Amino acid sequence: MKTDRALYKSVADAGKGCLAADLNRVFDEWFDKKLRTQVYSQYAELETVNKQLAGKKPRGSAFTELETMVGLAEAKSVINQALDFYKAQKLFRDKGVATGRPAMHMVFTGNPGTAKTTAARLFARIMKENGLLSKGNLYEVGRADLVGKYVGWTAQIVKNKFQAAKGSVLFIDEAYSLVDDRDGLYGDEAINTIVQEMENNREDMVVIFAGYPDKMEGFLRKNPGLRSRIAFHVPFADYDAAELYEITELLAKGKELTLDPGVREKLVPIYEAALTRDDFGNGRFARNLVEKAQLKQASRLVHADDLDAVTRDDISTLVAGDFDAPAETAEAKKRRIGFGA
Repeated sequence: MKTDRALYKSVADAGKGCLAADLNRVFDEWFDKKLRTQVYSQYAELETVNKQLAGKKPRGSAFTELETMVGLAEAKSVINQALDFYKAQKLFRDKGVATGRPAMHMVFTGNPGTAKTTAARLFARIMKENGLLSKGNLYEVGRADLVGKYVGWTAQIVKNKFQAAKGSVLFIDEAYSLVDDRDGLYGDEAINTIVQEMENNREDMVVIFAGYPDKMEGFLRKNPGLRSRIAFHVPFADYDAAELYEITELLAKGKELTLDPGVREKLVPIYEAALTRDDFGNGRFARNLVEKAQLKQASRLVHADDLDAVTRDDISTLVAGDFDAPAETAEAKKRRIGFGA
């Protein structure tokens, strides 16, 4: 194939003193365009493989499941960043540019029931379904899985967990429980070993720490090198009343149930009252309401005057009367009425 002015112009545009990699890139781009527009003109309108890769949506059901979950804006954004990063690495390699992979370790902080564990499980599946980790499994551990009974045992236990999770996601739930009351105990040994193993396995593993926001700050301060090895700090916000009702609809749908139109009017005030409680369970609170509503629905239908008149729609529908506010929520709402505390 003969060279032409377009190639000479591209080389001139690259500037003086360009590296061999730059020249190779310029030539590859010119050669690719030449093939598609002149030699094999029938492919002129097709996208290049790289453009197809850049615009390709992530594969697998896990990504779809994450996208359909209520809220989780920060978690969704981080996972999309991770997927974009891996796409970019392939594009860079195709251009002859070698780049090191930065650590992808994360901290998930949020109150109970904000879907931290669910997001971690989906993240591992997404990485696996898109071939972004060599294995892509999820290993869930807590303090009991990492701390040994005797001095010297803990470090080896932690190393074994990292070895088992190589190529996958290691999810350390309630990570703040590793912080002991006094320095120099087994928890410190676990944390120090975790920091060392995070660095040793940064190329083919993601470690996710999870816990409550205030307690996780104390955990991150425990070891000076811990915070610097974490790439993403992902906050999981509390759900508002509208989001909790959306979660209720999804939970019902998963059980092949529908909600009567009057349920929303009944539940939103219950959720608004529950949001003021310190021990509010977010998504768990919604799940408990649905499960209790199923029990009440069963009792209602069993004691119907005419059991033969109960239809399939009756069985698959939850009505407003099936939902009751927990006693502590109703009491909290009652105390807020008037000018008293």
